[in-house]
Parts: sequence; structure tokens; C-alpha cells
Amino acid sequence: MPGPGDTASVPLIVITTDDHHLSIINTLLREASHPVHLCRVSDAETLREALASRVPELALLFDGYTGLDTATTASLLSQYSPPPPLLVVGPEAGEAAIAAAIEAGARDLVTLAHRERLRAVTIREMQAQRLRLALQGVLSSAHEYKQELRKLMNGASEAIADVHDGIIVAANPAWVALLGLDSDEQLVGQPFMDLFREQDHPGLKGALVACLRNKWQGGLLNVTARRADGGDLPLELRLETATLDGAAAVRVVVAADRSSMRSPEAMLEQVVASDPSTGFLHRHQFLELAEERLAAPLTGGVRSIVYLRPDNFARVNEDIGLLQSEALIMRLADLLREYLLPADLCGRLGGTIFAAVLERGTMGDVEFWATQVCKAVAGRVFEIDHNSMSMTCTIGLCEAESAGDPLGRLLAEAEQSCRAGRRQGGNQVQLSAGGTQTLKLRQLDTLWLPRLRNALLQNRLRLVHQPVVSLNDERQGVLDTRIQLHEENGTVVRPGEFMPAAERAGLMKNIDRWVIGASLSYCAARQPSLVFIRLSRDSLLDATLPDWIRARAASTRARPDQVCLQVSEDVVSQHIRQTRDLAEQLQARGFLFAVDHVGIGRDSLQLPGHVPMQFLKIDGSLMQGLHQDRALQAKVGEIVREARRLGISTVAERVESANAMAVLWQLGVGYMQGNFAQSQDVVLEDEPAAERFAS
Repeated sequence: MPGPGDTASVPLIVITTDDHHLSIINTLLREASHPVHLCRVSDAETLREALASRVPELALLFDGYTGLDTATTASLLSQYSPPPPLLVVGPEAGEAAIAAAIEAGARDLVTLAHRERLRAVTIREMQAQRLRLALQGVLSSAHEYKQELRKLMNGASEAIADVHDGIIVAANPAWVALLGLDSDEQLVGQPFMDLFREQDHPGLKGALVACLRNKWQGGLLNVTARRADGGDLPLELRLETATLDGAAAVRVVVAADRSSMRSPEAMLEQVVASDPSTGFLHRHQFLELAEERLAAPLTGGVRSIVYLRPDNFARVNEDIGLLQSEALIMRLADLLREYLLPADLCGRLGGTIFAAVLERGTMGDVEFWATQVCKAVAGRVFEIDHNSMSMTCTIGLCEAESAGDPLGRLLAEAEQSCRAGRRQGGNQVQLSAGGTQTLKLRQLDTLWLPRLRNALLQNRLRLVHQPVVSLNDERQGVLDTRIQLHEENGTVVRPGEFMPAAERAGLMKNIDRWVIGASLSYCAARQPSLVFIRLSRDSLLDATLPDWIRARAASTRARPDQVCLQVSEDVVSQHIRQTRDLAEQLQARGFLFAVDHVGIGRDSLQLPGHVPMQFLKIDGSLMQGLHQDRALQAKVGEIVREARRLGISTVAERVESANAMAVLWQLGVGYMQGNFAQSQDVVLEDEPAAERFAS
């Protein structure tokens, strides 16, 4: 469409019998750089003919010069799409006359006596008409786009539903089929939450709100929907932002079942590998894959063997019979599956026994996970046909301390732990301690201490940073600092392998100072927003540490507000006065302070009131099964509310899944870190050289 200054002539209709009027309009508009093509008409018939050939951008009616009045002319113009605006040129333009012209259908009334106003009003109406035409085109395109989008949704193999303000506003046939409904009318207009179990609601609500605010970090939500026939339907939901009629909405997608796209060989292999009742791996398949998993090196955290067995199941079998007892095992498998992550390996070893290979942040996380499973089993009423029953289970755990640990030995230790727990009454978790623990520790210390001292002397420690991702707070570029040991042959050793030996040998102050020095150099060179650095008990009790840190920061020219020193809750709870003194001294020098692993002690809620801190990190063990456990959600919520009351930012540690992230967002946690935030630690190469410390 031509605009001001364009050379293309703009079509205008002038309704008059006087050619002089055409000359006036033509001159006025050309002087304003608006070349026009004028068409003069004098009656209704010639007006219809002119409109039929080309709808103009504007019509000017010279009042009294033809037999047409304003109302008749406006009515004729309105029959065409888009109708051109009408200006009336009259002998005078008082307020009463202008009002009468507008009421009759004109856009305005002008006179030849005030030609500047005539020109301004004419240009205004031409430009307004172009905007109306452009808007009409946009709306038409948007309508066509919506129609095409609806066709794509209806034809998609993925189940797609649009949710606005918690209400389903659109759903394609795949969603209808998933839930066993007859039509989308049974979905549209219904609360989205009503489709799912109550225990999924906190996570779903948090995920929807986070997605609307562009805070959703992605990932699949594992939920269980309710089918029309009352059955449960496990689903993995993908959330995307969408815009519906100009309003923000969330598009919820369930990926299509790809099983039909796999080769018959692959489908047969899966059928052969899986137990038909539980869907978990058969014994031989589990053992084979578990050995492969144990042979692979860990990128972080710990690896554990889980051995689960129901308590007193022989009595249950006598009460309900063989067929119903197998159905009960199937229900138990369904419950266990709710607590497993996609990367977990789980199999049915036979009968009532399940085994799994888990990878988590710490063994504390594994123990807490197992405790949550035991509690869930004990609290569930299992419905089998017309019978309602309850049961408990016992779980034995064994840590795989290094790659290549024999699977047979680990399973035997986990089984022995499970058996010991059952002898003590069952319904509990038992961790294998090993009969030669003291000897093993001595052997480890003998192995590690010389290597640690050499690594410190030869500067072979390296910083590793894990991102701390914003959920509800806005600060970006936050990192959590870890260390690795690089052997002379290039092998990378995780801290879990050498740090316990360093603690027993009293080397932690040396290592802490290496990490602090290297981190300050890193901050000066890379300028992150904030870096968390851990302090050991030995460093907490070192009175010279605050002045040393200030001197190092000055020499490296690192800003103190880039550094947050953190101490674990178990250490703080034993040294509250020393922690308070250290925190105050560090803050007086411009550094930040945090307490991590909060939530596992007796006085976690009182701790923020005793120690000044800017950040509080919630222990990762509380993330295990968070989306399933209302009591756990309440506990984390209490910690968050107390921290918020005191102006302290919160960080959730070791977050492993989208479900946990969604609940954390809903609870108001500020940040998260863990495998879900980053699949593995980010190793930052070419770290600035740190000062070397002799052991």
C-alpha cells in the first residue's frame, strides 16, 4: 500500500459536478507529496460503477452539488469491502454541522475556506484507511494461520492440548484418544489439573506457571492421568509457551508412541528382555546391563545397588492366592516405577525380588530415596479385584565404590543388608557397611595420601564448575565450585575418591586454600556473577582465614561480592559461634556466606536465625521423591518461607528431574543445581594458575 512520498497515485472519488473541486483536491495533496488519481462522479449510478471497478482509499462528497446526501452516500460505500471512508465538504464546519455529518456516516466535515485543515483531515483519513487495510490483512493471515495450526494439531500423532489460566481451551483427537473420551467437548473448558492424580498437582501447577513466565528449564514431567474408564495412565509431558488470541498460554504435548516405528527385531528384543508382569528387565538382561553400567566411569556422584523385597509375602500369597499375589507384585512395580529416573536400571530378579542400579549425588540421597519408597509402599492400599491390602518392604543398599566393582559381590552385600533388615522386623532401609571397613580405609589412605601431596606440590588440582540455575530469582551466571585431581598419566579423579582421605589426614585446609586461590584468580579473569566455594571444618576453625582471603582477593583483583563461601549444616550445627564469627568477618570484608545441605539436621529452621547468610542451600536428599511426597514438600516449603522472611535466597541441591524442578518453582525456591540443571559438570579448561601449597 502506498505511503506518504510514494510515487504511485492513490485512488480517490470526488462526488461533485464541478471540475474545479477536483483541481483543488489534486493541488492540495500533491503539494503534500501525495499524488492521487481522482475520479469524479455526480450520481448514485456512476458512484456504483466507480466502486465496482476499484474501491478508493477515500471519498469526498461536496454537499449540495449533486443529488446525493451524506446518509445515502455512506450507505452506498458501506456495501463494498473494505468500505472507503467518507469526508463531507460543506459551506461551514461548526460543531453542530460536524456532529450531524458524522451521525449520517461521514468520518468528518471540512470546508474549502480552511484548506490546511482540509488537507490534514484528508491525509489523516487516507493513512487511517491504510492502517485498517493492513490490520485486516494481518487478521486474515492470523485466521488462516489458526486454521492451519488447528489442522496440524488435529492431524498430529502427538497429543496436544492448549491450557490458558489452568483451563483446557483446545485439545486434538490424540488427547481425546489417550484419555478414552468420545470427543474434545469433554476436555475443552475443563480444569487441566482434573485430568491427573492429586499428588501430581503441585508439580504441574509449578510447571505451568513457570512456563508462562518463561522460567521453565525444559525436561519431561512424569505424571499419571486418569482415563475415562477410571484406569491410570502414566504420561511424559512436554511444556511449551504458546499465544492464543494474543494471550499467553501453555501447550502441553505428549509424545507419540514410537514403538510402532521400530523394527520387528527391536520390538522382539524388548519383549524378550522385559518381564511381562512388571515391565522391568528380566534377571539375565538386568545382570548383563548392570555389569556394563558398573564398568563405565561415573561423571559425578555415587552409584549404588538396590535390593528390594516385600516383607512377609508368603503370608500374603496364602491369603489371596497365586494369581492375585502376582497382580500385587505388578502394583508394587508400578509404585516403584514412580520413583525411578529414566537413567535408572531396574530388573526383576525373580519372584518378589527387585534390583536396581541408581546414580545419585551422594549415598545420603540413595538412602533417602529408598526410605521414600519404603514409606510409599507402607502407606499405599493396594486394590486387587475385590481385595484391599497393605504391605511393607525392606531395601538393602550397597555402594559401588569404583568402576569395575564385581556385580556379584555388590548384589550379595545388598542382599545381606536386606536380609538383616528383614530380621529386624522389616519396613526399613539397610546400608551395607562391609566387614572390613577399617582395613579398607587404611588401605585407601595409604594409596591416596602420597598422590594428594604430589598433586598439591605439582599443581594438578583443577576447578570444575556446575551451573546454579535461576528459578524464581533473576541472578544469572552463578556457579558452584568443585575440584578434580588430574593424575600424571592424564586420568581424572573425582573428589569423592580422594577427599575422605584428605579429611582423615588433615589436608583439608591446604586443599581449601588452593581452591579459594584458584577461584579468586578465576573470578578476576572470567568475571562470573557469583561463585560458591566450600569450606571444610578445619577451615571454619582457622582464625587466620578471613584476612588471608582478603589478601588473596586484593592480589588477584577479584571482587569480594563475586565469592560466596559455604559451610555444611552438620558442621555449622556443631560450631554455631565460630560459624557466626566467620560469616560476620567475611561479610565485613565484602564476601557472601552460605550454609549448604540444610534440612537434614534437627534445627534446620532455627539455623538461619543464628547465622548471618545470603544463601541457604537445601540438601539434595530432600529432592528424592519430592513431587510425590506432600510431607516433604511441606518441609521444604517451611525452609523456603523462613529464608524468605530473613531475606535469604534459597538454592535446591542435586535436582535430578523436571518433576522436582516444577515443585521447587511452585514452592518459591530461588535457584537449583544438579544433574537436571546440567547433565554433567562443566570443566573449564585453562584455569589461571593457583598458588601452590606444600602439605
